[in-house]
Amino acid sequence: MRRMLAVLVCGLALACKKEQPAAAPPPGPAPGTPEWKIANARSAAPFDVASGATVLDWPASDTAQPPQLAAGTNGWTCFPNEPSTPANDPFCADEEMMKFVDALMKHQPPRLAAMGVAYALQGGQGASDTDPFKMTPDSGQPWIDTPPYLVIVMPNPRAAFAGLPTTRTASGPWVMYAGTPYAHLMVPASGPAQR
Repeated sequence: MRRMLAVLVCGLALACKKEQPAAAPPPGPAPGTPEWKIANARSAAPFDVASGATVLDWPASDTAQPPQLAAGTNGWTCFPNEPSTPANDPFCADEEMMKFVDALMKHQPPRLAAMGVAYALQGGQGASDTDPFKMTPDSGQPWIDTPPYLVIVMPNPRAAFAGLPTTRTASGPWVMYAGTPYAHLMVPASGPAQR
């Protein structure tokens, strides 16, 4: 009798559990709002990096300054998803990497004093692995998917990355934009940042 009662209670508990509606996830910021952009930008890097990073939005034009969405304290800068690409592709960069990004945006050779690092732990999509200025794929060509990764730049990329693959590999690092002043090392990473 006791055993039957235990089975019955267990069965009722399961039945009751099934009848209760699932709790809705807590509402987050609406997409496109500054709060959403800050959370999205900070999802690109490990928590210890992202939580103290400055967050900048994408500027309205190539010549405009990026608007600041959140002040930071650790020298890192994060950007939210780039709206001109189809993927969710936020990234966070250290100070040396920001020099590299600035030079690329201005079509000037980067002048780096040390190694620079960026996180893109949501992955992304690009238009070309060889042309740093190609903004969209050629007609009929797909965007190039890139799983979560880190980027490393060096003051002398030709010497620093000599002997490394210059085409994508299944799981190892490779040099993107090889042979240009914007050559950098792409290092596969393991999934989205944990919060």
